[in-house]
Amino acid sequence: MESKTLLHDYLLSHNREQLLHDYLNVLIKRRWTALAVVIVFGVTAVLHSFLATPIYKATTQILIERQTPRLLEPRDTAFFDAQNQEFYHTQYKLLQSRSLAQKVINKLNLKNNPMFASIFNNMPEDADVVQRQQYMVRLIGTILKDIEVKPVEKSSLVDVSFFSPDPNLAAQIVNAVAQSYIEQSLDLRYSASQEEGMFLQQKIAEARKKLEESESKLNQYARKHNIVAWENRETITSQKLEQINKDLIAAQTKRSEAETRFREVSQGHPIPEVINNHLIQTLKSEEAKIIAQVSELGKKFGEKHPRMIQLHQELSGVRSKIASEHAHIVQAVKNEYRMAQNQEIHLKKALEEQKDDTQDLSERTVQYKMLLRDMETNRALYENMLKSLKTTTATENLPSTNIKIIYPATVPETPAKPRTKRNLILAFFGGSIMAIMLVFGLEYIDTTIKNPDDVKKWLEIPNLAIIPHLEKVESQNEEQIPGLVVHDGGNPFAAEAYRALRTSIVFSAAGRAPGIILVTSALPGEGKSLTSMNLAAAMAKAGVDILLIDADLRRPCLHELFRVQQEPGLSNFLVGEIDDLPFVPTIVPQLYLMPSGKIPPNPSELLGATRMEELVAKARERFPQLILDSPPLISVTDAAILATKSDGVLLVIKAEEAPRKVVKKVKDQLLEVKSHLIGSLLNDINFQKNGYYYYNYYHKYQSYYYTHKDNKQFEKPHHPV
Repeated sequence: MESKTLLHDYLLSHNREQLLHDYLNVLIKRRWTALAVVIVFGVTAVLHSFLATPIYKATTQILIERQTPRLLEPRDTAFFDAQNQEFYHTQYKLLQSRSLAQKVINKLNLKNNPMFASIFNNMPEDADVVQRQQYMVRLIGTILKDIEVKPVEKSSLVDVSFFSPDPNLAAQIVNAVAQSYIEQSLDLRYSASQEEGMFLQQKIAEARKKLEESESKLNQYARKHNIVAWENRETITSQKLEQINKDLIAAQTKRSEAETRFREVSQGHPIPEVINNHLIQTLKSEEAKIIAQVSELGKKFGEKHPRMIQLHQELSGVRSKIASEHAHIVQAVKNEYRMAQNQEIHLKKALEEQKDDTQDLSERTVQYKMLLRDMETNRALYENMLKSLKTTTATENLPSTNIKIIYPATVPETPAKPRTKRNLILAFFGGSIMAIMLVFGLEYIDTTIKNPDDVKKWLEIPNLAIIPHLEKVESQNEEQIPGLVVHDGGNPFAAEAYRALRTSIVFSAAGRAPGIILVTSALPGEGKSLTSMNLAAAMAKAGVDILLIDADLRRPCLHELFRVQQEPGLSNFLVGEIDDLPFVPTIVPQLYLMPSGKIPPNPSELLGATRMEELVAKARERFPQLILDSPPLISVTDAAILATKSDGVLLVIKAEEAPRKVVKKVKDQLLEVKSHLIGSLLNDINFQKNGYYYYNYYHKYQSYYYTHKDNKQFEKPHHPV
């Protein structure tokens, strides 16, 4: 797990470094374009700095306090509500308002100042009011354009500046702006106070009328309902209702007890009044004595004995008295129950009446309190308005202001514009940014293949070598062929690059090297003939017989490069004029050339005929390797036909000129005919112009081809530029 993390971090770091390296390569490649943009910006800044009219800046500092000084009790007004940021933004706008600029113009008579006289040069003498106003608006705009308002951070201070070619005029105008701003503030305050006073007077009249109406309604209501000492009456009524409620509860309790006793006594149950009655107890005692005597004497005398008759009469009298007393007690309990019922009914009625009185009193109380509260509110509003009117009247003419000039502007000695040093710095950074944007913009719209990474990204094939730009040098020496760097040694770096190409091709396939190699390109002029010539020479110098065939039957050039006759050649063999292979030796040992022969009207048909297969078969019997130089693929099908007869195809790409889409289309054509595409060759790279840009690719693709003769030690090449 740790090894995976380390590998991931390494790959990210490597990709980041590669990306930065690519950006640096782009900047180096287009350094002259970037430098030109920076120089243009710098020259423009220098010209502006030395040719522009000097502008002087005069500054005054103003203190704008949040609260205005008060000599009387402070009051709130809409104009001086400075408890939010909108107050300061409003003040900044007032400092740059047209009305303030008009005051400054009138105060300093700037209309007749030579600095602004040109504004009125075209005004006709008989101009009407509207026209004069239009010219004045232009002057106001000119003044406002040169006023700068800059708040000082974390303070109530404001720097007000004015820019002008005349330093004295700049100081005069900015001081006039500050003074006019204070005067304008006082005027606004005075106007606001007057408007507030008029508004308060109008509202006071309305408040007075409302107060009188509310007092009248309250008095009428009090007289109608005879409201005197309303609070005491309300308290008494409440207490009375509470007392009646208590009495009713007691009466209900008493009635309930009386009803219980009445029911018990009516049913013959003993009740405390009967049990505890002294007379009944006495009579009960006499009754018991008589019963005892009757029982005792009845055994002795008989029932008809006079004494027994007397005792029975006495017993009957006692019992009659007991019954009479019991009846009196029952009637008393019944009367007590009826009285408790009547008292309960009376108290209920009184309670309902008192509730009605209390409810009526409560409703009248609510209405009375509403009228009273309305009257008190109107009175408080009226008194507050009177107080505000007195304060406004007393302070409207006081010259107090929350604005002060901390220090007035002085005549500047040095101009504020142009600032040469700053302009040069801005020009440098601005030019650098614009140059970078332009460089990468050009790189973005450049759709050509420029380096091996583009080949890998867009074509997905290997790039076998990069060949530098070769200058055309005319030579009269027959032993020296222009462009054949592998043989003459005129450009050792290019010669080594072709040898590296040879090595790449030899090791491009397992087993043995391709026997028939087709060299082609997407567009004309990409250097395929020069490549095929040097590749053939490099292979011949390895000690192998090589046949270079000029298969470009449309615009052949190899016979001119090697200074040999064009005929007989390939076309002569293909049409059947000759049967022997028409090749000639060259100045390079073991390198033979088959010229193109006469240019035929139908090259594609000839190259696709069986005679071409016969030629290839005969050539393979004599030469181990054949190199075919063919026309470009984008315009004709000759190369596609030859690709089917080849063991490998080498695609030559001219750096920074071959469009990606065209080259990709050619690559797709080769794959469609199922040819073996060995790789590409990035050709004609200008190392003198973009040496640092291509050094990384040169180092990557070429260094490992430098070896000792015994192939035991690899050496790194020196940079050729």
